[in-house]
Amino acid sequence: MGSNSDQSQLEGKPFFEQLEEELFNSADSNNKIKIKEVKSAHYFLPPLQDFLELLNLPHTQREFLDLAESAFGINSKIGRSSKFAIFKEGVSKPTIKKLVNWYKRLPIPFEDILTADNIAKIDRSSNVGSNAGAWLSTIPFYKVSANENGSEKELKPLFNFIDTRCETEVSFAESLRKKVEAGDLDRKDTTAIYNVVNTFWTNKTKIPKHAIGILADIATHPDKLKKPTKEFTLSIIEGYCYMRFDFYLEAITYFEIGCRYEYGNDAQNFKNKLGVLTRSIHAFSTNNSISTCFEAMLIEYKKILSDLVGETSFRKLASFIEINELENDEVGELLGDKQYKQLKRWRSGKDTPSNEKLADFLDKLDEYANVDSGYLLISAFRVAIGIDKLVRNVLSATAFDNCEPHEVEAIIKKVLAEIPTYYKSNITDFLNAKNAD
Repeated sequence: MGSNSDQSQLEGKPFFEQLEEELFNSADSNNKIKIKEVKSAHYFLPPLQDFLELLNLPHTQREFLDLAESAFGINSKIGRSSKFAIFKEGVSKPTIKKLVNWYKRLPIPFEDILTADNIAKIDRSSNVGSNAGAWLSTIPFYKVSANENGSEKELKPLFNFIDTRCETEVSFAESLRKKVEAGDLDRKDTTAIYNVVNTFWTNKTKIPKHAIGILADIATHPDKLKKPTKEFTLSIIEGYCYMRFDFYLEAITYFEIGCRYEYGNDAQNFKNKLGVLTRSIHAFSTNNSISTCFEAMLIEYKKILSDLVGETSFRKLASFIEINELENDEVGELLGDKQYKQLKRWRSGKDTPSNEKLADFLDKLDEYANVDSGYLLISAFRVAIGIDKLVRNVLSATAFDNCEPHEVEAIIKKVLAEIPTYYKSNITDFLNAKNAD
């Protein structure tokens, strides 16, 4: 939360008193206080904000403030412009006092969640510039929510993975800093730094060694970047894609493993057969006739529905899409055709359903099949949409002149096609840990 010297003076004080005091102490020369939204461009542990944005969930502190006001029906009494200013140019102490008093009124056990131990972990993260701080500040609240709505068991493998990855990144960053401070590592020696970083990625991830070695080659031969060949550019992109997707493939498989373990009824299939979400991502990455992960997920769910209620076509699925006639400009077109056209746009990725429209669509499919999928089905579809967003983001970030988008897309699919490796490895570790309990 603050510097080590400040923290020693604040120890033992009530949580909200500490919070207010630290915020007041952070005032600038104009006596303005700003709550910073810090994130680092790290791939081993990406920013929490990026993760939430991919899932189309509130991801900025301003959005969390608005969400809490709406969800709990408790007005912060902070004006609209001041809400923006809190996270931009800064606000006065009275506004910060309003914010802290509002926190106190929320039915959230802040002091039980943000314990001294957890705050110490957050401070460790901040001291080394890791994204772990945001994760460690937020995940405890998700855990409390999961416990209240009965989903803590299936989410435990995912939470454990995130906790472990936070600790792993922070510990590595601390050890790297100590080596530099002790003179064992020269911060100007990029080759030596890259060798340490590459060893870390090799030991702590499932990324192929050749992909990690590509980025080390850049540090050793930076001249190659001046006029890179097409082959060299594509090899760099491959290394980048493996690193960019690694965290998400881990998180997705741990999420699915937890859900299948808690709700599945076939232990043999659980171990030997991939889950629906993993299968969908693998299908998208290996079947050129499938345009998006969303479409792959829809195909999987279509199979499930066909087993439950009989053969179900895409046109039948489309009949459950709510169409706003006022927004539709196709005069005279039949409703069924409008719905089918909308589903085709979703499948192709030309547009994606809003959270509300997706929930309505899936709720109607549940009613049709006489099942209750709860939050699991919509979560799986949100993940599929999130992967589609990430694919588009990576394509945009790798739009170089000496290679074509279809070549980069092939690399992305090659990386995503590794998801069964993640699933099988993680389910083995999960079951081993269960047997050891």
